[in-house]
Amino acid sequence: MRFERTTMTDERSTDDDTAQSRFNSSSRRRFLGTSALLGAGALAATAPASATTLTSMDGHDGSEGTDDGPSDADILNFARTLEFLEARFYREGLDTIGEHDLHCSEPLRMIGGPIQDDAYGELRVIQAHEEAHVEALGDAIEGLGGEPVAEPEFDFGTATEDPVEFLATAATLETTGVAAYAGAAPLIENAELIPSALGIHSVEARHSSFLNVLNGESGFPEAVDQPLTMDEVLERAGPFIVE
Repeated sequence: MRFERTTMTDERSTDDDTAQSRFNSSSRRRFLGTSALLGAGALAATAPASATTLTSMDGHDGSEGTDDGPSDADILNFARTLEFLEARFYREGLDTIGEHDLHCSEPLRMIGGPIQDDAYGELRVIQAHEEAHVEALGDAIEGLGGEPVAEPEFDFGTATEDPVEFLATAATLETTGVAAYAGAAPLIENAELIPSALGIHSVEARHSSFLNVLNGESGFPEAVDQPLTMDEVLERAGPFIVE
């Protein structure tokens, strides 16, 4: 799974361009300060907010950050850290809990039928998706001349041991991932990256919908989903990342 290039033409007015530029500049500065914290084991949390927290940025096609905020490679590494977290969470949780205990958990017993029977296998598919996203983002970062961030160390506590807590936490992580992509995508400067980023975003939204159903909730609770700020992403995902 790789990011593919497409051609896009921006036909907005000069005034719109100026307003969007100011918005992006401010947002990207906020993003960099938070991404340094979120990647606590991988993005060097102690680095100054005005500096790039990643290594080996060659400055090719958006790999080098500026005083206004992170580079596109930094943003993709932020997403890669979240994908690492999700992939490791599913792998650890499904391996530890096992198919039988998950199948017999209260949320799935309440649902019953084919959804209960297929849940474990579908969650393994989601795990594979997250691992594919990690690789795709790594390829894209290398294509920008950047260095893909390594997988940090995670501690999920009892969330990967108790099936009820596992399903509830998975739903939270998926919702967080969807909203994080929605919040970060407008900050990407290289328009050729947007189609593939949105492609991952839509798959994450399907994951979120499925996890909502497994938890006995609506798969589509809102007509319009809201993006999360980087501080909100940090609040939800940061505690699982070991510094």
